[in-house]
Amino acid sequence: MKRVPKESLRTALLMTLAAVLATILVSVVDVQPVGVEGTNLGFATINTDFFARHGQNETFYKLSKYAGYICFATAAGFAVFFLIQLIQRKSLSKVDRNLSVLILLYILTASLYLLFDKVLIINYRPVIRDKGLESSFPSTHVMIAWVVMVSTVDQWNIYIKNENLKITAITCSLLVMLVVIVARMFSGVHWLTDILGGILIGDMLIAWYRYAAGKKK
Repeated sequence: MKRVPKESLRTALLMTLAAVLATILVSVVDVQPVGVEGTNLGFATINTDFFARHGQNETFYKLSKYAGYICFATAAGFAVFFLIQLIQRKSLSKVDRNLSVLILLYILTASLYLLFDKVLIINYRPVIRDKGLESSFPSTHVMIAWVVMVSTVDQWNIYIKNENLKITAITCSLLVMLVVIVARMFSGVHWLTDILGGILIGDMLIAWYRYAAGKKK
């Protein structure tokens, strides 16, 4: 696969800068103790207005969970595909480059999930569910859906030769991603900036994946 380092590296660096800046801003701009149990919340006015307007919706919450399962199943499928190639070809260097980089993308995404969930807690969810206070920024459901489904589109472009089947597969993948984003946004289990942060950080990860895989943005 032909590499395009200058363009894709520039995009990855810009997306990283944007993601870091967004994380800093949501930590310092309009921070008020208006979160659940009086916890601090950045962009408080915007976030609380959006939450007050839409509230909680259990149907959207369940829809986001089920669509999320599709994302995890898709990632698991490509992980199995990677392992099959690795076993058959008996060398990591002989595995398709896009698959090797895809697995690295999954590992990096999982690492960021743990970072924001356990270490770098920016804010908490607007509601308390079964687990008590839970880290909310970014929406890791949205981040994972963005990463898995956008990278999946790249895989379909490589492996599916039939154009009609390819279009169908791409459309379904993007639809699942859209369902997760919209359902999570209106479910009431995240603030608006959590959703936007999930998209931004997810796209940062995709930018680095495409740089490593030698793809244009």
